[in-house]
Amino acid sequence: MRGAVQSPVVHRHRVLLVDDYDDTREVLATVLRRAGCDVETAWGGEDALRHFREGTLPCVVLLDLRMASVDGWAVWERMRADQRLAHVPVVIVSGDVAQRGRARAAGVREFLMKPVEAEQLLAAIGAHCDDQPHS
Repeated sequence: MRGAVQSPVVHRHRVLLVDDYDDTREVLATVLRRAGCDVETAWGGEDALRHFREGTLPCVVLLDLRMASVDGWAVWERMRADQRLAHVPVVIVSGDVAQRGRARAAGVREFLMKPVEAEQLLAAIGAHCDDQPHS
C-alpha cells in the first residue's frame, strides 16, 4: 500500500532465568515480564540444561551460581561446549561476591550482586541481549 508506514519489528528479550530459590526466581521473573520480556524459568542447573536440550535458545541467561547438584559454573561450562549456546550471553546473579573475579576471568558478560535492583537487572538485559529474534 503506497504511503503506508510500516511498523518496525519489535524484539522481545527472551530470558532464561536460573535460580534455585523460588522467591528469588518469582520476583525476578515478575520484574522481567512487567518490562515486556519473555521469561522461561529453571529451578536449578539440571532444569536449565533440560530447557536447552528441549530447544530453548534465549537471548540472555540470568544464572545463579550456588545451586544443589548442577551449579551455575557447570551450566556455564556446558553452554560454552555447545556450539548452539556458546554465543548466548550469561549474566551471573549471585550473592557470592568472591566469584566476581572468576566470572570476569571466565568471560561472563556481567556479574550482578543479590539482592539486585530492578533497574540494574533490566539494564543488564538491555545491554547483553541482541536484537536478533531467537527461536
